[in-house]
Amino acid sequence: MTTRSRFVLPLLLLVWTGSVHSSEKQHKGSHKAHESGPPAEVCSRDKKYCVRMIPKPGHPDECTLRVSASGTTVAEFQTMGYLLDVFFSPDNALVAINNRRGNAGDYLWVISLRDGRVIKMPDDVAEDLGRKEAGNIGGDHWSDKSIPEILALCPTCTNDDLRHSFLFSTGWKSSNELNVVEEFEFSKGWIAVKNLCRVTETSLSVAEHEAAKENRPSELVSRAWTWSPFHLE
Repeated sequence: MTTRSRFVLPLLLLVWTGSVHSSEKQHKGSHKAHESGPPAEVCSRDKKYCVRMIPKPGHPDECTLRVSASGTTVAEFQTMGYLLDVFFSPDNALVAINNRRGNAGDYLWVISLRDGRVIKMPDDVAEDLGRKEAGNIGGDHWSDKSIPEILALCPTCTNDDLRHSFLFSTGWKSSNELNVVEEFEFSKGWIAVKNLCRVTETSLSVAEHEAAKENRPSELVSRAWTWSPFHLE
């Protein structure tokens, strides 16, 4: 090995080691920022569409949910809580929003990005606004079909034994197919019903669903409770 090679090799190793440490530091920093609390705003990759949660001054749990396109508001609704997830459809026509509104409940909004039309809103919001149909999910829905499946997995998992239930999205399968999860906490454990929902201009309906036992609450439920100052065990 030449004298030059003996100097170059340790130098390259030093540069590579520094690069690895720098990369790890950036990764940990971004993860820590994500885990520190809910985002105030989430935008599409092209930055054209944004979803923002605006707290009411003096009443931080009362918020305005605002959806904008190129800086112009296309939809705005009164809500509470904070953002958990925002999923823009592959064609940027729709957005699915998980809005943490309580220790349990319906968290799901589905909104058209073209005209701000609400296809699905949390059921309690829909009821308050006199738009009950906008809070519903139609089709082959668990409440009509899946109770036998849940009881087959857990014979004691009845409505009387239900502690918490959640409704939220885990993202888009395609531009008009949305993955929606209904997660239930019973005294003896957790059961998740995973639904594939078809989205039209006016409704959300379940095309396929499957119930499964879970060992623990999902990442979303854990995040909702971790971020909440109001959660009680």
